[in-house]
Amino acid sequence: MLTLRSILCAVDFSDQSRYALRWAVALAVRHQSRLTVLTAVDPLLAQAARTRFGLDLPKAEIEPALRDLMTAVLPAMTPWTPVTSIDVRVGDASDVILEAADRERADLIVMGTHGLGGFRKLLLGSTMERVLRRTHTPLLAVPGVDAPLVILDATGPRFEMKTILMATDFSEASINAVRWAADLAERIEVPLVLAHVVTPIVVPARWRSYVEGADEERVAHARVQLEKLSAGLADGVPREVVASIGRPADSIASLAEERRAGLIVMGLIGDRGALAPRPGSIAYRVLCLAQVPVLVVPPRSSSQGVPPRTSR
Repeated sequence: MLTLRSILCAVDFSDQSRYALRWAVALAVRHQSRLTVLTAVDPLLAQAARTRFGLDLPKAEIEPALRDLMTAVLPAMTPWTPVTSIDVRVGDASDVILEAADRERADLIVMGTHGLGGFRKLLLGSTMERVLRRTHTPLLAVPGVDAPLVILDATGPRFEMKTILMATDFSEASINAVRWAADLAERIEVPLVLAHVVTPIVVPARWRSYVEGADEERVAHARVQLEKLSAGLADGVPREVVASIGRPADSIASLAEERRAGLIVMGLIGDRGALAPRPGSIAYRVLCLAQVPVLVVPPRSSSQGVPPRTSR
């Protein structure tokens, strides 16, 4: 069973971070986790406020604003509010987030995604990208969406989604991510879709006969592997397997929309792996394309207690 003792939610007061905070609150309640809500203050801004106005900006304005944000997100008079602390730090946002994750021994980082508008399909925000490149803690990236997938009211948090999509490449990181996806599907009480996308073999026409039928064979093999993964999961999780041919990132995003998934789960490999969080990689493109939150799970994170702290 997945154990989330500590959840870190990094906010910057944007709409995306408000959605991220809703997810963090809901997950903290479901897992009875300690929640830390963190924001980073630009050092130049903090210094200017101190030099020109003698103002300790983090204490005087940022902390009250963070408390106001919590009040705005949580319904009034809720008996189920998670144990929450707020943390305001001066420094580079990605450094602040990663340092806080280690300090709090966080089992999950929750952040809002940026890079919207014309660049939404090409680039994530710089803070998200830097955190992804260096994190050894699972990270939930939450976009701003019109229809909220998490409802917070007096009765407690609930999730408005039809399925969870687990996209796997059968790597160590993906196998570990399957455990996360299955546990979340069981807790949220939605079916799990296990998916693998086979990249088609592209060769010049004169040699096409050599690979004829190869893609279909690879899809069949992937389906067998998916069935094995599915068989190893708890019986209480309804699930289906989907193996297809296409461009992985685009196919994953399309499948999530088709199956009305409220969450995509993927493994996260290091800087040189196929799922590395760099422009052009599968995980990066999924994060840019997806209209729903994406949970990326490093290979060394654990579904049993706190993961070991290792450097990359």
